Amino acid sequence: MIPGVHAFAGTAADPGDPAYPVKKFSPDTSDVVYKIRDSVLAYFSPLSGRVEDIGDGIVRVRLEGEMHIKKGMRFSVYRESKPFYHPVTNELLGYTEDPVGKIGVNAAEVSDGLYDCTIIKGDIRAGDKVRITSSRIKLAFFQDRKSDWALSEAFYGALRDSGRFEILEAYTADYEPDTLSRLAEDLGAEAFLMFSTPVEGERKFLNLKLYWAEDATLFGELNEAAGHNIAGTFAPDEEFISSTLTETEPRGSYDLAGGRLIASGDVDGDGIKELVISDGNDIRIYRLKDELLELWFIKGSPAANHISLDVLDANNNGIAEIFVTSLETISDEIRMSSFVIEYDPSEGYRKIRDNMPYFLRVNGKTLLMQKFNRNEIFSGAVYEGEWDDGHYQPEKPLNLPAGVNIYGFTFVDWKNEGQTHLMTFDDSGYLYLYDEGENLKWKSDKSYGPFPFSFEMNSGSMDDPEAKWFVRGRLISVETKSGQEVVVLNRKPAVRLMPGLGSWEAEVYCLRWNGGDTMSEKLIVSNVFGAITDYLVEGKKIFLIAGSNLSAFFEKILSGEFSRGSILYYYNLPR
Repeated sequence: MIPGVHAFAGTAADPGDPAYPVKKFSPDTSDVVYKIRDSVLAYFSPLSGRVEDIGDGIVRVRLEGEMHIKKGMRFSVYRESKPFYHPVTNELLGYTEDPVGKIGVNAAEVSDGLYDCTIIKGDIRAGDKVRITSSRIKLAFFQDRKSDWALSEAFYGALRDSGRFEILEAYTADYEPDTLSRLAEDLGAEAFLMFSTPVEGERKFLNLKLYWAEDATLFGELNEAAGHNIAGTFAPDEEFISSTLTETEPRGSYDLAGGRLIASGDVDGDGIKELVISDGNDIRIYRLKDELLELWFIKGSPAANHISLDVLDANNNGIAEIFVTSLETISDEIRMSSFVIEYDPSEGYRKIRDNMPYFLRVNGKTLLMQKFNRNEIFSGAVYEGEWDDGHYQPEKPLNLPAGVNIYGFTFVDWKNEGQTHLMTFDDSGYLYLYDEGENLKWKSDKSYGPFPFSFEMNSGSMDDPEAKWFVRGRLISVETKSGQEVVVLNRKPAVRLMPGLGSWEAEVYCLRWNGGDTMSEKLIVSNVFGAITDYLVEGKKIFLIAGSNLSAFFEKILSGEFSRGSILYYYNLPR
């Protein structure tokens, strides 16, 4: 490809032989799902041809080969430009092509071998070439929040497995076509799709609306009834995740120079969330789109040991801060030296607070703070932290059951009825559920595995001079239609040793309390090999960091030894 040139002419590609791979599908897959999938594909069949003439605003086009034309299709239009020659023989090889505009098909009917089209944009002339590319089409996928998640997942998978599209996704607060159009264009999509599953009478339908991203024009709407054989196979609407589908293979994995902790947020104020990853000393800022791109490297102190990492715009200036709980070892003495980093457009990332004697954690949209004490470690109450006159101050103390510290708990409203419970780990990995009166309602029968971050230090006690302390793992509350559920990571010894990943594996569960002493547990990710040191739920994705051959974050905090080299996995939650 010549730099600056979008295409060049010679022999045209056969539009009936697409460049993208087409996969085979199992015969028992839903006819309705694949019928709609094929209808979507029909709007993007690879085609090519020429403009024969233009008159009264109508562009008449002759297409090559076998074709299936649909009203609403759009062709990119190219014009032959400069010739290019063989560098040795000087033989004419062809002509470069410049993009000059777009046209849309008015009707699927043909007259004298010609199709009537309308100019969408550009200066179109007779003799120009028209084309629907055989390369993958970038398609943004949006769905109504009330959609049947299992039907959506089935359709999404069928669309993805066709190989025709690069499917893009983004969060949207509303479903107005203009809003979705802007989001789709920001993603670089050519078109976008809106999926829903409305109910009419006693029948559920699959409804799709197709729009062009550049102007939000609706060019296709598909509506098919889901057969009874389909509707009966899916989980109820109120479930967060279909119980029939468990991820066993990651949608992506990336090697990291080092990684132990992960958080996400818009840390540079550009409106896009970044991934923030710490290896225990240094911090890297990444953007994940098609690939994991490192944007910034923040060198840390060699004496520092980061034990927790969070992101929140606590000072409400539009740029999220990075909160790092860090312990430093200086002359065999350990002290808390937490800090906060914020991006400044003129200076880059800089510390705005340093040497804070607090453990820091973000729970939802609230900053939490708890004082560090060398003898007690977690000292006093856990406070809600607030930004006040250039400082982060502990303000309102939380009423927590005895034994609960800043790490390893979450608030959850199971039915969105305003009744908030607290779920927490103990140091052994067992789960406890308390009501608002701090009454114990439930305890897990099993441990969810050892925590990767622990340390030993002199407690000053004659009875237990060298005590072991734990940084309890994350519990993450997630919203569903009927209330909240809790995502929890289960670490356990692997049945077999995985080369380079050690002897540990992890599973991810979603928990729902049904009242009484019953807690429903749904497996959503399994067979994640490696010692998972941290994880994150961001939108419809779960990110997990696995350290290579890591059995613990460190044996003793005084050692300061880290195992470098990690893997970042991400899984799509069943849609």
